[in-house]
Amino acid sequence: MKKFLKKHIFLILLVALSIPAVMALFRSGFYGASDDLHVAWLFQMDKVVRAWQIPPRFVPDLSFGFGYPLFNFVFPLPFYIGELFHLTGFNFVDSIKIVFGISLIGSAISMYFLLKEVISKNLAFLGSLIYLYTPYRSTDVYVRGAIGESLSFVFLPIVILSIIKKNTPILAVSIAGLILSHNIVSYMFFPFILIFVLLRFSWKSIWGIVLGLLISVYFWLPAIVDSKLMKYETVFNFADHFPTLKQLITPYFGYGASVAGPYDGMSFFIGLANLVVITGGIVFGLLNWKKISTLGKSVFVLGTVIFICSVFMMNFRSSFFWSNIPLLPYFQFPWRFLTTTTFASVLFLIPFDQVKNFRSSVLVAVTVILVVALNFNYFKPHDFLGRTDSYYINRYIPSPSASPEYMQTQEEYLRLPKDTANRPTKVYPLLFGNRDFIYGIIKTDGIYSKISLNLKSDETIYYSKYNFPGWVVKVDGREVEINSGKPFGQISIRVPKGQHILEFEFRETRFKLVLDAISVIALLAVVWLMSVKTKKK
Repeated sequence: MKKFLKKHIFLILLVALSIPAVMALFRSGFYGASDDLHVAWLFQMDKVVRAWQIPPRFVPDLSFGFGYPLFNFVFPLPFYIGELFHLTGFNFVDSIKIVFGISLIGSAISMYFLLKEVISKNLAFLGSLIYLYTPYRSTDVYVRGAIGESLSFVFLPIVILSIIKKNTPILAVSIAGLILSHNIVSYMFFPFILIFVLLRFSWKSIWGIVLGLLISVYFWLPAIVDSKLMKYETVFNFADHFPTLKQLITPYFGYGASVAGPYDGMSFFIGLANLVVITGGIVFGLLNWKKISTLGKSVFVLGTVIFICSVFMMNFRSSFFWSNIPLLPYFQFPWRFLTTTTFASVLFLIPFDQVKNFRSSVLVAVTVILVVALNFNYFKPHDFLGRTDSYYINRYIPSPSASPEYMQTQEEYLRLPKDTANRPTKVYPLLFGNRDFIYGIIKTDGIYSKISLNLKSDETIYYSKYNFPGWVVKVDGREVEINSGKPFGQISIRVPKGQHILEFEFRETRFKLVLDAISVIALLAVVWLMSVKTKKK
């Protein structure tokens, strides 16, 4: 036991000191967060998983029951993890909160393992707590409720550590994990990954990146290819959400929204400890550059490049890049680069390691206490609402009818298919048309429906789901052509008069089946590489 404690004391302390950051998650029910819809999205994930749609792509109940290819575009990993906990017995709210808890504690642990490769364990311990207790981390969890972005903080250090260690399988898994955690963060961070690979070139790292891209190709490639099927629009204009330099360095924390101009109720503070570390890192870096190891120099340069680029991209002077780099406007909020400033800031601890006084256990312990004491009060929601699953399902899922709460959500966050002329305003029957007809539902789970139908004449029949690649319709066992109906872009088929059996099913397209196979093969290759590596050890 003594040997175990001595070997893992920093990790044990790290978990213990992470508790204040996650304590609020232990309260019953969910809290007031901007993105409380994730509870309902997990409910939809659970529904399609139980209908054996693997991997989940199209969910049946959003957009007034017309469904939506949600997980074809939205980061699925947080919901995969949440679904695992739900299947073990946790409700949807608690499963979402568990993912948030994992994102906070897991990120501190992953950052510790990265930092201890380049600096002393004492300073690595301090840096991992700064990474955890940066104000923006609380904003992500307790203000925004940004579950994917929060989870991505776990993978950022693992990616860089894997490049340092030239660990191909772990790099592959971490690249895939980052992409599946959050599309935007992975797009934001990928140029910096490539820079670091150039700084520490290794074919093992190249193969790790390739395998990571292949493991996640089933998700990111359809998201890019199928984006042309959706309307090019965003809810927010990036030009309205550049933080000022003053906002980045002012110690303000708020629970409001991001608005146009410098009147935001939300905090964009980089963090007091972070700013002190950055300033000290620059000074000690200039004074002790020759003493820093080659590895330390490359990681320090990486942190400096990330920080400078991120601050620039949050400044309105970068508008040219926001307007011209593909997909960048989908970030919507330039202040999202606080994700990368948070990561980069702790890398400025590297020059501190050259000053013996800063490696002192006593000094580090005092600093750790200050970091936790000055920031833990941010790590709580403004409102403990205590709301359970039923509230969020009723608010975001219009089934069997649209509740008053649902009618107020407007679902503007959903980019509609190009064939959709109008956003639905009510829940329609499963089948409808221009004239009345009789039908009976034999079976339906939202992904597969079997319906009996009796027509007095040839009719155009509408199925109340958006027409999206993957839908297959059969009339009396024979596949028929699908068109997009007006005005919603719903599934439209032509059915002759008489008695018929209609089947509607969402499946993987051939293109996506190929990508699924590639992802599985790449994952198996990584498992094999891990087993080989383990046997060698």
